Amino acid sequence: MKKPFDLLAEFGKFGLERKISLRDPTTASDFVTHVGEAVERALADPVLLQGQRVEAMFEALLVSLGDFRLLKAEDGGRLFPTEGFRAPDFRVVLNDGAHWLIEVKNVYEVDPFQQRRRLFTRAYYETLTAYADATGAELKVAVFWARWSIWTLVSPDRLVGEDGGLELDMQTAMRVNELSRLGDRMIGTRTPIRLRLTTDPERTTPIAVDGTVLVTIGGVQILSGDEEVTEPVEQEIAWVFMQHGQWKEDGLNAVIDGDRLVAIEFRWEPEEATNQGFEMVGTLSRMFARYYAEHTVDEDAIVQLRAPLRPNWFAPLVKTGYRSQALPLWRFIQQPNFDAPEKLETADGVPD
Repeated sequence: MKKPFDLLAEFGKFGLERKISLRDPTTASDFVTHVGEAVERALADPVLLQGQRVEAMFEALLVSLGDFRLLKAEDGGRLFPTEGFRAPDFRVVLNDGAHWLIEVKNVYEVDPFQQRRRLFTRAYYETLTAYADATGAELKVAVFWARWSIWTLVSPDRLVGEDGGLELDMQTAMRVNELSRLGDRMIGTRTPIRLRLTTDPERTTPIAVDGTVLVTIGGVQILSGDEEVTEPVEQEIAWVFMQHGQWKEDGLNAVIDGDRLVAIEFRWEPEEATNQGFEMVGTLSRMFARYYAEHTVDEDAIVQLRAPLRPNWFAPLVKTGYRSQALPLWRFIQQPNFDAPEKLETADGVPD
């Protein structure tokens, strides 16, 4: 059983603040009451809930991408001196040895086309940079644009205004996005992806005159175009695309041969095809945001702060050495564009 280090630390802090012995029989019950009241206040604070959920989501996203050497929560524990320094949320050591400290921010604006927010003041920024300078790390800011379920990662030193604070809009953040350094990719693949439920011909009746049929499912197939996906890793990737990609689902299509129901199919394909041989299914970070919402949000209410971790879930889509067989992939790696503020950078793509 894991020892309750964090809980005991909070209990010790509680006793010190009230100058009471931890051995006093009433201290533990008073602490339980204190914790219950604090939880009730937290549940009534939507900004706090969203912030904690988004911070946990960013950590889980990096774990799923798996493209780092070290990841650690940085803002826990005591910090000295207490003035002039602020610990960012996470410390990340990249595979190339770069050392980043990342502050996570959540932005929600009702108007989908007016996504702009002042993220922090000069004083706030200076305490973050002081901490980064003292540790020899680069400071980054991860922003979750909740209205669009889009993650971006930016270098604040390139974006601070004349007043020393940081005001950021989503278009600029997307142009200078550096999240690909941690494994984010824009993914394209062949369309459509189909989930086919094949019938057991021996136990499925012919289609009656009135259109009824008694069905027994004999097997399940995943198809990319007309190619069956049989490798477990590729099947898992296809499931991610089906469940969390941006393609539209068209379900319950009957495959009929004469008076026999051969299969029932669900199809996923873009609403508008480009006919270029592949279609974009979305970014890994946005797919993960959809996965995370399914586990933490119910009818716009936060019901959990954390979703189950999926370590290296997206690793096959991040590693350039992986070559799919039945499920061809195009992986686009965005490079930040710091030179043309009026233009959006077009990502470079390499098909596999």
